[in-house]
Amino acid sequence: MAAPFHLGDIVDAMEMMLDKARSFGNRETGQVVTISLELISAAEEGEEELDLPKWQEAEWELAKRIVREDAWLRLPGKYDVNEWEFMRGFADSVRSRRLQEELLDAIHGRGAFRMFKSTIHRHRIEKDWYAFRNEALREIAEEWCEENEVKWVPGRSEFHPHAEES
Repeated sequence: MAAPFHLGDIVDAMEMMLDKARSFGNRETGQVVTISLELISAAEEGEEELDLPKWQEAEWELAKRIVREDAWLRLPGKYDVNEWEFMRGFADSVRSRRLQEELLDAIHGRGAFRMFKSTIHRHRIEKDWYAFRNEALREIAEEWCEENEVKWVPGRSEFHPHAEES
């Protein structure tokens, strides 16, 4: 029987979305890992050996397994998550009409992300923003599990995101 994914692990991987990495989940073990895009690309191209530092060898072996084994699924990445929509949704959820308008103004034009962060910081509502964003990421993680027909449980596993599978 396949182990369920821990929703918190998927959310953590999505929060950490990097330009130079991809996250994957193993449908058999529930393990979630983040691997360098460079190593995934090399594995997809069929490279067998790379001249890597010792600390990166385990990640390289895992990248090759991810490409070879059907058990690994690509998790939602930065192009699957629309931060601007999150910011708009948060602004729409704010009760104060004045603050709502200020947040909506902040997310338009050049420097929208910076302006939004500055506005939530100035109004001391960062905690509310991060709770809202976390819930939006959880919803995406749940949808991903349903689309991929995998079971999930709330919380986080004991796996470290970069740990080698036992």
